[in-house]
Amino acid sequence: MASLAHRTITGMMSVVMVCLLSGVPPAQAAPLRVQILLSERGGAYQEFSDALRDALRGQQVIVNVSDGNAAGDADLIVAVGMKSASAAVSVNKPVLDVFVPKAGYDKLEKPAGAVRSSAIYIDQPLERQVSLLVAALPQARDIGVLYSAPPTGLSSLRRLLADRNLQLHEQAVGPDSTLFDALEIVLEKSDVLLVLPDIEIYNAGTIRNILLASYRKQVPLVGISHSYVKAGALCAIYSTPAQIAQQAAEAIRQFASSGKLPPSQYPKEFEVSVNEQVARSLDLPIKDAENLHGEVRRAQ
Repeated sequence: MASLAHRTITGMMSVVMVCLLSGVPPAQAAPLRVQILLSERGGAYQEFSDALRDALRGQQVIVNVSDGNAAGDADLIVAVGMKSASAAVSVNKPVLDVFVPKAGYDKLEKPAGAVRSSAIYIDQPLERQVSLLVAALPQARDIGVLYSAPPTGLSSLRRLLADRNLQLHEQAVGPDSTLFDALEIVLEKSDVLLVLPDIEIYNAGTIRNILLASYRKQVPLVGISHSYVKAGALCAIYSTPAQIAQQAAEAIRQFASSGKLPPSQYPKEFEVSVNEQVARSLDLPIKDAENLHGEVRRAQ
C-alpha cells in the first residue's frame, strides 16, 4: 500500500513538473463571464464598451455586449447608463453600474436581499469641481447653482465654498417657477454658474438656451462634460469613456480574484477642457487646460 501511494504521489508530481516546465498550468479556473449591458448603442457608451473589452483582452474574462436583457449565464453585469442600471436592479447577480450620476444610483430601488451592487459614477466629486472653479476663475466670489430638487451634496458644496470665502446662490426650479425664471434670478446674483448633474435642468432641450442666457448676462458656465465646452461653457471637468473603462477593468479584476466588487466610487482620472473663444468674448483671463488640470490634481 505504501509503495502504491508512493508511486501515485511521484506520478502526480511528475505531471505537475511537466506542466510547469512547459508553461501550461496543471489546472485553470473557469473564465469570468461578464456581460456589458448598454443603455443604447453608439456614442460614449459604445466607446466605453470597446475600451473595456480592450482593457480585459488576454485575461481570463469572457465579455459579451448587449442592449437587451441580462444574460442568465453571466457572472457579473456591467450596466452602462441609467436605463441599463434600472433594468439590472431586478437581476439576482452582482452588478457594476457605470455612467450613472450618484444621485440617480442612490435612487435605484433595489429589492430586499438583492446581491450587492457597486458603481463608478459619471459625475466628479464636489471637491474636484470646486477646485476647477477656483483655479479657472480666482476672481469669482458669487457662485450660482440650479436644481430641480436639493442634491444630497448641497450642504457639502456650501461648506467647500465657504471654506474658500465664496458665497453660494442656489435656486430651485419647482412648480411655481419656470426654468428660465429661476435662471434669471440666479444669474443676477452670480459671477459664475456651476453645473450640477440634474437631467431635469440640463438636457439636450435646455442647454443651448441656458448657455445663451448666461452669455447675455456675461456669466460664464462651468460644465460637466466636453460637450458643454463645445456648446459654449467656459470650461468643464469630466472623465472620458476610456478612463472610466480602465477603472471598471480594475473593479472586474478585483471581483475575479476576491468575488467582491469595490465600494461605489467617483472617477479616479479626469480631464479639463477650456473654451478659449468664450474666455476672450467674456474678457476673462484663464489658464490653459493642462495648467488647470495640474492645479486640480495638486489640490486633491
